[in-house]
Amino acid sequence: MIAIKNLNKRFGKIHALRNLNLDVKKGTVHGLIGPEASGKSTVLRILATLMKPDSGEVIINDIPIKKGWEIRKLVGYVPKTPHFPPDSTARELVTLTASLHGIRDESIVYHIIKQRGLESVADQTISRYSVSMKKNVAIAMALVHNPLVLLLDEPMTGLDPVSLKSLKKLLSSTNKTILITDKDFNNLEGICDSVTVLRNGSTVINDELTSIRKKIGKIALELKLYDVKQIQKLIFELEKESVNVTVGGESVFIKFNSESEIPHIIRVAANAADIKEAKSMKITIDEIFGTFHEEAINEVA
Repeated sequence: MIAIKNLNKRFGKIHALRNLNLDVKKGTVHGLIGPEASGKSTVLRILATLMKPDSGEVIINDIPIKKGWEIRKLVGYVPKTPHFPPDSTARELVTLTASLHGIRDESIVYHIIKQRGLESVADQTISRYSVSMKKNVAIAMALVHNPLVLLLDEPMTGLDPVSLKSLKKLLSSTNKTILITDKDFNNLEGICDSVTVLRNGSTVINDELTSIRKKIGKIALELKLYDVKQIQKLIFELEKESVNVTVGGESVFIKFNSESEIPHIIRVAANAADIKEAKSMKITIDEIFGTFHEEAINEVA
């Protein structure tokens, strides 16, 4: 559905994208993850035909990106920070977007506005909207023409809990092809089928989410003890079981690859020390960068 080959984009001396390759299968949700200035937004703007690449090939549903009008009929785009005329209303903006796609049916506009929780404020000016409400307007505008492809640039940022739940439900139930960006790996877990991690415009890793989890493992537990003097004993007992253990401050961090290991780890830890608190931890972007950067160095060596 989305095929990107050797994509490059510069802004002056800044090389925003470096020979980027990406393949998103039809009907899947693909995450584009990375810190600020990693190139995520640039990829989406190019796919939305808001920006031209310097070189490379981009195809959506077998249509080259240079055929702008045909591409725009296929995609719905939500920018990271939507900007609207302050005296406009949600109904006006969604109606305008619908008309640009030849849609005159008011019931379609009404349905999308209601779906995004904007029904009660649809005729109020945008100047009175919260950040979450503005983001919902942008999502409604992106969905009104029922596109085959959704391009979502950090859509969860700024959403209130109700809107966030609604968006996640939409992403998990739709059959659209979706490319979604975020800075946090964990925000997209349970949503994406696969992910591409970017750094400085280049791909660090491109794989299925489950495969990345298996390869990196994850810091599963953070343990805090009533008596910090028991930390050394705890480490000794866990390492006897070949458990990966590190210490940070007054916490003991335990890494594992399979959740089936947790009961055994807890039993060993409880027999070795008096546990005050145990909480689960999640994988971080830094862990991904560290793991695959070291792997690349080893391959070169």
